[in-house]
Amino acid sequence: MKTASRSVSFLLVPAVFGFIAAFGDSPIRAQSPYPRDVQAPQAQAPPANLKSLLAPRQSEMLNVVQRYEADRETLSRFYYLPTPTRFSRLKRFDLSWTEALSKLDSGKLGKAAKADLNQLKAVVDKNIRKLEEEAAAEARLVPLIPFADEIYGLEEARLRMETMDAKRSALILAGVIDEIKTARAALESTPPAVSKLEAERAATAVDTLARALSSRHRFYNGYDPLYTWWMAQPYKEADAALKGYTAFLRDKIAPAAAEEPSPASAPPAVEPSPAPPYDEVPDLDRLLRLPQDEMRRIALLLNPPRGGRSRGAGERGRPAAGVATPPASSQAAAPAPTKELWTSWLAALKTLDFNRLSRPAQVTYLSLRHGIDGRIRRLENPPAPGPQAKPDSSGISGRPLGREGLLLDLFDEMIPYTPEELIEIGLREYAWCEDEMIKASTAMGFGKDWKTALEKVKDMHVPPGGQPDGIRDLLREAVAYLRAKDLITVPEIENETMRMEMMSPERQLVNPFFTGGALISVSYPTDTMTTRQKLESMRGNSLPISHATAFHEMIPGHNMQSYMSQRYSTYRSPIASSSFWGEGWCLYWEMLMYDLGFHDTPEKKIGALFWRMHRCARIVFSLKYHLGEWSAQECIDYLVDKVDFERENAIGEVRRSFAGGYGPLYQAAYMLGALQLRQINHELVGGGKMTLKRFNDAVIEIGSMPFPLVRLALNGEKLSPDMPLAWKF
Repeated sequence: MKTASRSVSFLLVPAVFGFIAAFGDSPIRAQSPYPRDVQAPQAQAPPANLKSLLAPRQSEMLNVVQRYEADRETLSRFYYLPTPTRFSRLKRFDLSWTEALSKLDSGKLGKAAKADLNQLKAVVDKNIRKLEEEAAAEARLVPLIPFADEIYGLEEARLRMETMDAKRSALILAGVIDEIKTARAALESTPPAVSKLEAERAATAVDTLARALSSRHRFYNGYDPLYTWWMAQPYKEADAALKGYTAFLRDKIAPAAAEEPSPASAPPAVEPSPAPPYDEVPDLDRLLRLPQDEMRRIALLLNPPRGGRSRGAGERGRPAAGVATPPASSQAAAPAPTKELWTSWLAALKTLDFNRLSRPAQVTYLSLRHGIDGRIRRLENPPAPGPQAKPDSSGISGRPLGREGLLLDLFDEMIPYTPEELIEIGLREYAWCEDEMIKASTAMGFGKDWKTALEKVKDMHVPPGGQPDGIRDLLREAVAYLRAKDLITVPEIENETMRMEMMSPERQLVNPFFTGGALISVSYPTDTMTTRQKLESMRGNSLPISHATAFHEMIPGHNMQSYMSQRYSTYRSPIASSSFWGEGWCLYWEMLMYDLGFHDTPEKKIGALFWRMHRCARIVFSLKYHLGEWSAQECIDYLVDKVDFERENAIGEVRRSFAGGYGPLYQAAYMLGALQLRQINHELVGGGKMTLKRFNDAVIEIGSMPFPLVRLALNGEKLSPDMPLAWKF
C-alpha cells in the first residue's frame, strides 16, 4: 500500500542491475542521480552523436562505497539521539567495515578502484575518530543535563518497539521534573566549569530532549488509554520544565560562562556494541562484480526526474518515496515535445550498436524505445476526455479516465489486455479466493458461510493500546520465517532499523489500513473517533487480518523496496517507477507466503484471503469506475458486499482510490503485478534456472520497472532492438 506511482511524463524505467550512485570521479561525497555533464534538462533533441553519451566503465568500488554510506546513514538516522547507544552502535558498524575492507584483494582492482578503496578506508577511520570526539563532547554536557538519560531511554525504547509501561513512564517523568529543579538550583548556586559554547550546546541538547519526548507522546497519546491517563499531566509538566530549562541555560548560564572551559579528564573510549546476530557488512566481492549499464546517461537525459500527470506523485501530490527532486533549473517551463522530437530520438537510438551493449544496457534501450513509442501514440491519437463520474451521494470526488486513456496507460505498462479482460482476471482470482475462504471457514466450523468466519476473525483484535506490540511481533515473525526458509537475503541493518508510527485520524479517513516504506504507519483508533469508527478500525486491522499486511508493508515488502532502491541501480529511482512493480512485489509475497504455509491457522488464512480478495476487487471496481460504469458509491457497496469490508473502511478505501492522488491503474496494479511476477517465478524457478532465493534477491535488486522488462533482464533470452515487449502473463 505504498504511495508511489509512475508518471506518464516519464519514459519507463531505465536499466537493470548496475549500481551507479555517482557519476564523477570521487564516490566519497553527497550522491546525485545526475551525471556532471547531464543536468536533467527538459525534453530536447538528441545529440548528433548519441554514442558519445554511452557511459564509460566506472570504478567497481562505487557499489561498495554507496553501500557503506547508505547503511551508515540508515543507522545514524535510526540512532539519532546523542547517547552512548548511538556511539557504540556506529562504532561497531565502522569496525565491521574496517575488517571487511581489509580483506579485499586490491591487486584485482583497477587503478580508480584502488584509489577509492583507500579513500573509503580513510573515511571509515575518520568516522571512528569523529564518534570518539562527539562522545567526549556529549560527556562534557552531563553536569548540565544530568536527567538526559531518562528521557533518551524512553524514546530509544519506543524506537526499538519495546512494550510501553505507562505507569513507569509517568514515574520517570515525575523524577525528571524533580531533577530539572535540582539541576537548576545547583547551577544558580555554583557556576559550572563549562564554556559559553558548551552551555549553548547544552541548551540545544535540552531542545532535542523536548523533541524526543514530544515524538514519544505523539506516538502513544490518544491511541493508548493507559498512557493518556497516566501521562497527560506529567508530560505537560515535563515539557514546560524542559523549555524553561532551555531558556535558563541560554539566558543565564551561557552569558556568565567562561570563554574557555577548564581542563577536563579524558572521557572513557567508546566501547563498540556487541556484534549483531547476522552479518551487517554485505558480500563486498559480489558488489564489486555487479554489472554496469552504459546507457544510464542517455536514460537520464531522456528521462529527467520531475513530476508528471496522473502517476508522477505520491499520495496527495507528494513526490513518491525515494524519488529525488531535480535541480530547480531543470523545472523551468518548456514547450511540449512533438512527434518529430520523439521520432528523432527513435532514429538516434538506432544508431547505437545494440548487440555490443551489455544486457542491462539492452534492457534500458528497450525500455526507452517503448516509452518513446508510447509518447508517439498519445500524440497521434490523443484520448478523448473520460466520462463524467456517475452522480451519487458518497461525496467522493474523482474523474474517470475513460477506456481510451486506460488502453494508453496499459500500453505504457506493457500489458496487452483490455480493461474488460483485466476485469475478468480479477473475477477469476476472486473465485479462487472464495474457494479458499470456504476451506478455511469449514476448518473453523462455519462451513460455506465464510463471511461469518471472517466476522469472527475481525473480532480477534488487540485491546486499545495493544496494536504496536501486536504489529511488532508480526514484523519479527515474518523476518524469522524468511530467514528460516532462506527465501530472500534480509540485510541486518534493514531489520534492525525497522520503525513504526501511528497514523493520524485524518490520514485514516483516506487510508483505513497500514502504509509502509521507510517505516510502517499503523492505522488504529484514537480517543477522538466515534464509537463506530473505533470498532470498524479495530475490526479491519485485527491480528489475523494484519498477519499478511505487516510484512507487505515492511520486510520483504515496501520497506525492503525502499532500502534496496538506495543501494542498487540508484540512478533509476529518480526517473520513474512502476506501481505494478511497487505493489505487485508485495502481493507476490502475500501469495508466496500463503503457498508456503506461513499462515498456519484457518484464522490467519481467512485474514490473508481477506486482503487477497480485496486486491481482486480493486481491479474490478477501479476499472469499472474509470470506464464510467460505476459510481463511487457502487464501488463502496461492492467492497462491503463482496469482500465484507467494514463500511467506514470501504469509504476510506474508495476515497483513497479516486481522490487520493493515485493513477487510474494503481489499484489494479497490486494483483496484476503479482500475477506477472509469479509467472516469471514459475518460468525461472519452476524451470530450474534459478533458486527461489536467488530469484527473489535478483528482482529486488533490479528495482522498479515494468515486469516484462524484469523478465527479459533475468531469463537469458536473446534480445533485439525491435523485439515486442508486450507479454501475456
